[in-house]
Amino acid sequence: MFCTKCGADLPADSQFCRKCGQAQSVASTSAGAAAAVAPARIETPAATPAKSGSGPSFSGRLLLLLLLGFLGWMFLRINGGSKATSQAFATVVHAPMTLKDEVQNVRANSWRAVGLTLPYPGTVIVSLNVLQGNPLDVVLTTADQLETIKKEEWNNVQVYSDFNASKTKTYRREAQLGQGSYYLVMRDTSLGILSASASDVSVKVQLNP
Repeated sequence: MFCTKCGADLPADSQFCRKCGQAQSVASTSAGAAAAVAPARIETPAATPAKSGSGPSFSGRLLLLLLLGFLGWMFLRINGGSKATSQAFATVVHAPMTLKDEVQNVRANSWRAVGLTLPYPGTVIVSLNVLQGNPLDVVLTTADQLETIKKEEWNNVQVYSDFNASKTKTYRREAQLGQGSYYLVMRDTSLGILSASASDVSVKVQLNP
């Protein structure tokens, strides 16, 4: 080694220069070279996968169904009227509904058939009241018997006996019927000479589940 001040050649372990007396600093290492310090590794947090949506909640679906139902109800009410809307709703939920509520005119020595459509099976309640005119015969039959009725082959008409009545002015019958089309037939057998020429009849038909 050499003196840091005067440059004199010195032994490797000299602490002072023998020529000028300058103190010498001796660096020592355990392995001849300082070990490199590796930088600390920074852990990067794993990316959390995006949570996939599980679809709308139950309350969301319920709200959507209610909204669709309301829009459907408004559409029916605007295009079909409140009566059609009420019947459509009653059909869906099998609620009690009125199938007929009207006044029919039946001429003497003739008949009139009132069509009934049952959207679901249930108890049918038929009420008739002759407001003015003659007593009537009443039967209930299916739609396929209409041709036989038109031919006035009354003995061949298949009817539901629970609804039969003869010469009546006040009538109320009820029985279970299946879904389908029916006819309520009112027949005036009078000749119209010694009786009224026609009869006004109040007809009310209800369907209960």
